[in-house]
Amino acid sequence: MTPLYASNKTTAAERPAGLRIRDLHVGYRTDRGILRAIRGVDLDVAPGERVGLVGESGSGKTTVVSCLLGLLPYDAEVSGSVSLGADVLPVDGRSPGAADAWRSVRGRRLAAVPQGAMAGLHPAHRVDREVAEVISVHTGANRSVAIERAHELLDRVGLGGRASQSFPHELSGGMRQRVALAAALACSPEVLIADEPTVGLDAVTAARFLDLLLERQDQDGFGLLIVSHDLRTVHAACHRLAVAYAGRIVEVAPTAQLTKTAFHPYASGLLAAAPSLADGGWSAIPGTPPDLVQPPVGCAFAARCPHAHDVCALSDPVPVSFGARRVECHLVAATFGGETVQGSSNPFDSIPITVFPTVERRPARAVGAPIVTMAGVSKTFRSRRWFTRTDTTALVDIDFELRSGEIVGLVGLSGSGKSTLARSLFGLVIPDSGSIVVDGDQIVGASRRDLRRVRRRLALVHQDPYGSLHPAMSIVDLVAEPLAIEGVARAERRLRALDSLRLVGLDPTDDFPSRRAHQLSGGQRQRVAVARALVAEPVVMVLDEPMSMLDASVRAGIAQTLLDVRDAFELAIVVITHDLAEAAATCDRIVVLDHGRIVEQGTVTDLLDHHEHPATRQLFELASGPTHSPTSTEEYPDV
Repeated sequence: MTPLYASNKTTAAERPAGLRIRDLHVGYRTDRGILRAIRGVDLDVAPGERVGLVGESGSGKTTVVSCLLGLLPYDAEVSGSVSLGADVLPVDGRSPGAADAWRSVRGRRLAAVPQGAMAGLHPAHRVDREVAEVISVHTGANRSVAIERAHELLDRVGLGGRASQSFPHELSGGMRQRVALAAALACSPEVLIADEPTVGLDAVTAARFLDLLLERQDQDGFGLLIVSHDLRTVHAACHRLAVAYAGRIVEVAPTAQLTKTAFHPYASGLLAAAPSLADGGWSAIPGTPPDLVQPPVGCAFAARCPHAHDVCALSDPVPVSFGARRVECHLVAATFGGETVQGSSNPFDSIPITVFPTVERRPARAVGAPIVTMAGVSKTFRSRRWFTRTDTTALVDIDFELRSGEIVGLVGLSGSGKSTLARSLFGLVIPDSGSIVVDGDQIVGASRRDLRRVRRRLALVHQDPYGSLHPAMSIVDLVAEPLAIEGVARAERRLRALDSLRLVGLDPTDDFPSRRAHQLSGGQRQRVAVARALVAEPVVMVLDEPMSMLDASVRAGIAQTLLDVRDAFELAIVVITHDLAEAAATCDRIVVLDHGRIVEQGTVTDLLDHHEHPATRQLFELASGPTHSPTSTEEYPDV
């Protein structure tokens, strides 16, 4: 192979196609030493192949993507090789000519659909200009040609007509992802990387976007690498799955084999870390990933593994291969012996079953009097653009009741009215008609002073725990801030903040209270957000998509925390989610919204046994199986 930065004049006919990663190591400089984010990764993506890279936060997925796109920090320590076709990519950005080499590859031969499409789109540019800019930069096409090509690409991803000339804020999350896909396809890349492409999207929107992505891949033939923390997202879309943990690929196998029987205990845990509609069970992998500034000796998963033996903490596991499957695990090596298993066409019965602790659905101990009562609530948003007025109906004749000691799930797709209903509880949205009573106080028509008094008894946990926590404040000060606003003495609010942290399963000893938000994992940040909401002793707590951005293995712990809080305080809790399985595993009652109306509601058992509305059936279909769009044959609507 020839280094790309030495010569990139090979033709497509001369280039063996595909992406190859060999013995990749990446380290980041920190105050505590070198953080070994990647520790010897091998991975291939063949032309036309779909590969899923899955793992928890901190497993190295983002570092792999950054390395493949030449976006690692300048002082990163990099070794190993990455090749695209016959060309070796300059993974070390300090190599002579590396910057010029990456400009000839990134966006042309190797493209990406980023995790946050909104962050990558200019808010003051129409989306056709965004795509046209990519075409102009990489091909040198003039403005008119680039705009024409941009419209063709946007039409291919289902954004023709007026949608192609919209601003990013005028489009839904799924539409913005399609814009990002159109920009990525602009130069017909050899390999496309989709980094968490469905985070923040509801189940149907996510499934439709994946269907579109696979359709384009089938037609164009590029290699596809889908990076995700959620196995449910990728296993229905990929030919092969690679499971990453602590900077290593611990298991790689064809999707059908791995999802049927995962050999590595960590891969088994990821498969089980999804709520079950049937019994409400929800497995959690205990413990946390290791500190990669000081990587453990031996198997990095040993401290969390139910099968761990002494040898696991003494030496690195020996890779074992049979067929297309490759596993790094002492258990598998001891079971089969040797690096390659011959004649083991059906080794599944030889591997011990891995079982992790399960959070079971449990009913509320006692349900008290109504805390929130909504009657006949309706809301229509009116907007004007030039000479056109648009009316959007958000809520229609809502009748809703929330009692103390219960968890109610508001479930529905994007645009169903979930967030508007929750914002109405806080008086942030004033309904056009109807009545809202919170803890005995009518908030429709209430004065600002009365609303402030009511809001002191309400608490909100945002979807993004990192974005809602001040980066410069210590954890104990973040949790105590609501008490500081109320004028509580500093000593008392610190004690109450520490008690609140203990309640949500965080040990406020050592230096934990003095840490900052960026020093915590995603699950820890979400627990801190819940502790902050509880510290002022509210009567109602609203959680907006509290688990959508968390690893599957962490969500069960958050669900357990909500159940414990409900029972300890007899608190009324509202969970907003688009995942029916998540709601079924956590909530006592479920309210299904569709186009601003409550179409069905009842206990989890009632809805499991009897659900009739098409919107509920659609949610059940998506929650019960792989992520495939139930309406994949429909045309994407114009807007």
